[in-house]
Amino acid sequence: MKKTLLLFSLLCANFLFSQNISTGEVTLSPDLNLVIDVSTNTTTITMTGPSNVWFAVGFGGSTMRSGADVIRTDGTTVIDARTTDQVLPTEDASQDLTVVSNTVSGNQRTIVLTRANNTGDDNDFVFTNNLTSLPIIWANGTSTGYAYHGRRNRGATVVSFETTLSTTDSESLDFNTFPNPASDQLNIQLPSDSNDASVQFYDFAGRLVLSTKVSAINAAVNVSDLNKGIYLLKVTSNGQIGSQKFIKN
Repeated sequence: MKKTLLLFSLLCANFLFSQNISTGEVTLSPDLNLVIDVSTNTTTITMTGPSNVWFAVGFGGSTMRSGADVIRTDGTTVIDARTTDQVLPTEDASQDLTVVSNTVSGNQRTIVLTRANNTGDDNDFVFTNNLTSLPIIWANGTSTGYAYHGRRNRGATVVSFETTLSTTDSESLDFNTFPNPASDQLNIQLPSDSNDASVQFYDFAGRLVLSTKVSAINAAVNVSDLNKGIYLLKVTSNGQIGSQKFIKN
């Protein structure tokens, strides 16, 4: 028990005394959105796109053939790849992505991924939590079968990062949860002046195991797929971040 409490305290301290950066939600096209969150050691990437076509996002490149680190998905699989002079980005030998969730709501698919900031693979972009901007490329097809995207279905931009947590300028978000412990559903009650919130669950190894968004002051999160145990619950809203211990039973 003492070891468990110590690990939890260390994990909380990592959130309270380290700098996290985020792009916030970036609109790449009318149907394709991206969020990149970078902490000390881990990058979380959230991609939202059409559920009935393939789409891809690349980092550190300005064109589709510039040797950029690319994530591409046909909806079923998510592939770590790199752009070359070929039409289809080449799949990396080392797949360094962890798919946290892959869900469909209406005609939109949302995929949440994590990876180490520095995977040690020369094909992967190295993220750091002091980035201020990053070139991004994107593309999507007209079906789930990979094929040439066409000029209208691709683009390039530069995204900006903002600090979301530091020791000096972040206020703590005060929120309530119930029931806690919970087995199937956890209710999160945000302050009355909060808007949409990002909700993340971390295990004791510091791994992100569940990420979702809530839009209501009293919101329910499905936790039935989590293994029994103790988690750190992190909630971000209006530039404020709060954390609590959550027990899954």
